[in-house]
Amino acid sequence: MGTRRTTTVIVAVVLGAVASFTLYRYVQGIEDQVYAEARRVEVVVATVEIPKGTTGDEAIAAGLAVKLMPAEFRPESAITDVESVSGKVAAVGVPAGSVVVEDSFVAPTEVVLDTNAQRIPEGMVAITISVTPVQGVAGLVKPGDRVNLFSDDPSRPDAPAKQLLFENVDVLFVGQTPAPQPGEEPEVAAAGAPAETLQPGLITLAVPPAAASEIALVGDGGVYLALVPPGNVAVSPGDERG
Repeated sequence: MGTRRTTTVIVAVVLGAVASFTLYRYVQGIEDQVYAEARRVEVVVATVEIPKGTTGDEAIAAGLAVKLMPAEFRPESAITDVESVSGKVAAVGVPAGSVVVEDSFVAPTEVVLDTNAQRIPEGMVAITISVTPVQGVAGLVKPGDRVNLFSDDPSRPDAPAKQLLFENVDVLFVGQTPAPQPGEEPEVAAAGAPAETLQPGLITLAVPPAAASEIALVGDGGVYLALVPPGNVAVSPGDERG
């Protein structure tokens, strides 16, 4: 009697499992049929996370792909051409797997930087030096320029010439006027702007952390600048910054 009851329970469990699997396959089959019959459209999808500030060309290389999805789920402003973001910048972070919409990438001039720290190139730090008109190339240095840095050698105070510290150093700010971002027009100070905005004697540079330490060691007012042309070739390759 006990054996028969046990057998009945086992059979019931097996039949229940078979019924559940059959129902699952039936429902799955209906879903597959629905998606197969749905009209699909192309959309651009981020296959990896795209951080804010990424250029469109960098995003394309990192992972933007055209994929198909049911038309009824397509966002109204979804883009369909990967190349449409070329020359633009990510205005917001785009999570991996997300459909890219038109406002995700904008012209560089439309990107708002949240902090000045975002202007510092990766791996660099910003340091400000104070220079006189003679030390600062008569105030001709503008944000976005590059300069060579010279100073007295602390170990040789009687040396006949200044020593070359670093070459092709990026100028981030002159006073409080920033270097233009890609696609931006250089900022022109308006008449009547605060004096600190126009102050040509305060130069903020982007340098490696070790270079910042050396510049700080020289001390305020001890650095001379030499304005260099675009594409300047460094005399000492080890000191080139770009």
